[in-house]
Amino acid sequence: MGELIEKQIERYETLLREMWTASAKYLGTFSANLLVERVVWEVSQEYREMELLQYNEEGISCAGISASLKKNPDLPANDMFAKFILRYLEILARLLGHEKTEKIAKKLDEEFPGFLLTARGNERWIN
Repeated sequence: MGELIEKQIERYETLLREMWTASAKYLGTFSANLLVERVVWEVSQEYREMELLQYNEEGISCAGISASLKKNPDLPANDMFAKFILRYLEILARLLGHEKTEKIAKKLDEEFPGFLLTARGNERWIN
């Protein structure tokens, strides 16, 4: 697996950890893990590798996905993670409301400029 792909996975892992930490602040650890479990289930319907995402009360790890990419470098990781993140934020908006979710999204956008805009395209992720 190339160094570029490893860096991307590290970036996604950091982004997912930030999301998890921010949502656990509002929802609690148990509920944040349930949210991750729900989104993993949904996204894994299209991308089976998402089932390799590891999460517990301490946070999230993409080690399993990274290992899978070594075997299958053609995996569309960007699409998979974008789908995960957008679905996570959609559900979070329903649970917390738009205002708190916008704060989380703004923080993520500050730390990972352009990612949410790129992932969303022209569609809003909060209805």
